Amino acid sequence: MPKLIEDAIRERLTGEVQKDALNFIASTQESGFSYVGFDEEGDGWDPVHENRNIHGCVLVNDQFMFFVGIDCQFDEITQLDDELKEFAWSHTTICPQSVCKPPYCQGDNHSKNQYKIFGKEYESTCHSPLQFIGLDADKLNMLSKLLLAITEN
Repeated sequence: MPKLIEDAIRERLTGEVQKDALNFIASTQESGFSYVGFDEEGDGWDPVHENRNIHGCVLVNDQFMFFVGIDCQFDEITQLDDELKEFAWSHTTICPQSVCKPPYCQGDNHSKNQYKIFGKEYESTCHSPLQFIGLDADKLNMLSKLLLAITEN
């Protein structure tokens, strides 16, 4: 049985980082999210909102990481204020990245995903265009608001 995300956070993170990640998980769970483990080691979870996968994943290693995948239909989301758009754009990952390795990127053929995120066009985004890594409490709160906006469509 996969490990609970809360257990992984308690085991792998400490101090304020641990507290902020646990608060984020609890807050999003109160808003209808669940986190479904996808491996026995407890390295990753699929974020699900009211039985609907939001096309992302959460990883807990030496930091808390939340990814929203390219299958998310960002431009179908109409109720998003400018502050949330700016937050999302500031966490959009542009490729090629030298750290990206197979199976996601093969050789020199890094992700070439032409994508539009909340009205802004990108020539080449990662397969997980929105990446939230090592956020503090305020930014995790922004992420929570962004996730709710994504799931309201």
